[in-house]
Amino acid sequence: MTAFLQQLGARIVDRWLMNLLLPGLLWLCCAVVAARLGWEHAVDPGAAEPLLRRFRDQRSTAQAVLLVAGVFGAAAAVGLAAIALGAALRRAWALPGKSVAPTRWLRDRRRRRWDAADRTAARLRAEILDAADPSAALMGPEYRDALAKRDSIGLERPQRPTWIGDRWTATGTRIHRAYGLDLAVVWPRLWSVLPDVSRGDIAAAQLAYQEASVLVSWAVLYGGVGLFWWPALIVCVVLAVAGVLKTRDAIGSLCELVESACDLYIHSVAEQLRVPYEGQLTTEAGRAIGALLRRKDLPPV
Repeated sequence: MTAFLQQLGARIVDRWLMNLLLPGLLWLCCAVVAARLGWEHAVDPGAAEPLLRRFRDQRSTAQAVLLVAGVFGAAAAVGLAAIALGAALRRAWALPGKSVAPTRWLRDRRRRRWDAADRTAARLRAEILDAADPSAALMGPEYRDALAKRDSIGLERPQRPTWIGDRWTATGTRIHRAYGLDLAVVWPRLWSVLPDVSRGDIAAAQLAYQEASVLVSWAVLYGGVGLFWWPALIVCVVLAVAGVLKTRDAIGSLCELVESACDLYIHSVAEQLRVPYEGQLTTEAGRAIGALLRRKDLPPV
């Protein structure tokens, strides 16, 4: 037990340092330098000399301890703010496309791009079906490129203003189309029958998604510093690009794992709930599962 507690404490300290303290200290140093230098002396090292002398002249032990404690406390507070902002970003990415005017504009723009790509893919498919050997032409590079372009915009017709929100929405749509299931209703029961390996993979993908969103939130915080010190804008752009790319990869992996879990283990949910089906799970059986889980259309006791 002692060894376990020591290992657990070490992991907590490592995560606290990596996720809160160190990023917060870097941002805090950047903010202090920005406040001192500003845009006019953004890259002038001489302008920072008075600040360095002020820290050097802290001869009182009590003042030094208070200064260090204040810096660490402020860094932890900034780290917590970044985590909270990351949670807010995840909610913003999932906003419905008709909530406010900017989200409607983004959703409609993505829809127009998706519709144009879908029309191109449909035209190529019609031309291929009229060809002499349609089976070989369907595997041709032109048609596959058209499908890839459409799917890069969205696996389904966009319903959200962002690709990230649409990727999760498309997962629910595809599962409902295949099995007649509402993913939000069936997921808690499906999670209970998943093996530990699948749970670990999904949890790791979920954690990667959260950490990537926090990286984007750090970009937002550095962007705020960049209003007063332009070098911080470079950091903002780099973090934003890296964070968005990591977020897209993480949410893509997470959605693939969720769909795989449904494909491989939804029959276990049906068996546990005693929902009859033969062979492959049909949409009728999926709707029966949904009605049972929602406690609808059940006979009175």
